[in-house]
Amino acid sequence: MNAQPLRIIHRDDLPVGGFAGIVETHMVKNPAVWKDAGQRQDISHGLGDFIYLASGYFKPNDGAPLHPHNDVDIVSVILNGAVGHKGSIGDGTVIEGPGVQVQRAGTGMQHAEFSMNDAKAEIIQIWFLPPENGLQPDYQNFSLKEGELTTVLGGKGTESFHSNMTCQVGFISKGQSVSCEQPFVAMITKGTAVANGQPVKVGDLMEGEVLKLTSDEDFGLVLIQGTEKFQ
Repeated sequence: MNAQPLRIIHRDDLPVGGFAGIVETHMVKNPAVWKDAGQRQDISHGLGDFIYLASGYFKPNDGAPLHPHNDVDIVSVILNGAVGHKGSIGDGTVIEGPGVQVQRAGTGMQHAEFSMNDAKAEIIQIWFLPPENGLQPDYQNFSLKEGELTTVLGGKGTESFHSNMTCQVGFISKGQSVSCEQPFVAMITKGTAVANGQPVKVGDLMEGEVLKLTSDEDFGLVLIQGTEKFQ
């Protein structure tokens, strides 16, 4: 049987940018939100309500100053280090890596995010359109455990915020497999694996119609798909 087609985007092939105390590489931008993204064939354009992904880090003792958001769900994956969060929701919280904070901006909120110490804090930030506008602002924090994926947004029968998309984040042990039977976008955050017969490594973003992934070693993964199967 032929392997399912898979597009792989290598983070190191993309330009590095950022602002304030953030260094980041944009890997997903939806042209419906960022018009100039439609001209870029080197990045992903997202999937459904999944509109943005950036991989990067907060500089030591630095980060993003206070800024506003509304009607967007923000998933911040802290891979290592400690990230402080101040603002109108979750004021004063600290997320230790590996961990995830999900912020539902809803009718409006302001926040600042920053590394808490003399080490840079590696982070992946992911944006989703909410299932409807005008929701109550709120946030959730998640710890990540070795050997399993945690559903941090969407999904069925979970404690995460309702969404048309499902976002899972976590770490898979050597020899374990992950599969997806509908359109997906996924990113390797640690280690190496084989996806649809192709080798993938940390920093690789993948997208396709079906995913069959097996780990070569302990590895980290972000997996995004529809909460309901796409038709």
